[in-house]
Amino acid sequence: DTALKTDFPACRSGFKNREENGLEGGYFDNGVGFETATDNVLNLGISPAVLLDLVKEKFKAIDGVIKEESPLRAVHISETVGAALDFGSDKAPITGRLVLDCMGNASPISRQQRQGVKPDGVCAVVGSCAAGFDKETNLIGDIIYTNSEMEDKGDNGMYQYFWEAFPVGIGKNGQPPGSSDVKTTYLFTYMDAHEKRISLGTLMDDYWRLLPKYQPSIQNPETDLDFRRVLFAYFPTYRDSPLKPKWDRILAVGDASGIQSPLSFGGFGALTRNLGRIS
Repeated sequence: DTALKTDFPACRSGFKNREENGLEGGYFDNGVGFETATDNVLNLGISPAVLLDLVKEKFKAIDGVIKEESPLRAVHISETVGAALDFGSDKAPITGRLVLDCMGNASPISRQQRQGVKPDGVCAVVGSCAAGFDKETNLIGDIIYTNSEMEDKGDNGMYQYFWEAFPVGIGKNGQPPGSSDVKTTYLFTYMDAHEKRISLGTLMDDYWRLLPKYQPSIQNPETDLDFRRVLFAYFPTYRDSPLKPKWDRILAVGDASGIQSPLSFGGFGALTRNLGRIS
């Protein structure tokens, strides 16, 4: 319970060609599209810092050792003896019988196994967490929602944009729905990995342009919102997934094994959480 920071009842899914509320039926009935709410799906906001601290203390309680600020230089494998984690010439290695690769979709071990193969597809996402939205409508989230036709970028291709949004700071500590004006919103799209596809900068410009249409309670994001953070990333996807173990004594866990879903954004938070420690 200490890690649970937000709790709201449902998330909306919608596929429409313009922003319009109060729709009945589907596209062939109303000419706009369809939306529905799914109860208890992606409706909890969890603090990773609290969870990591709990896991850390439990791990240390059973004599686990955590190496802080120790960049991994290499992993050396012996089929008969074991594995060794190389932290550089000035630090002693750690040896063991098995290495679990939990370094996310940017794992250097996974990159080495793929040998520079170009991704088959890319999920591009931009977004922000900000205060200043209408409290009375900040009640549920959006899991996947579109309210526009495809964006025609000429020689750079055509793109269907999707929105995702989650209210922040309601449902816990006695804060009822309708009491928070803080919301996280994302704009994302899917594409192949051709060099002519749009940049994150272009997607971010479209995010600022389209956000007032998606969230009508604001007119100008720059003046109407108080931004807590701005996020942006590419997530590569491969047909050859998940990866089969290539080396003895190494097992990949989660995104490092290539099982990440573009819809789940491939452990984005796990990658950005350590930026402050390496920059």
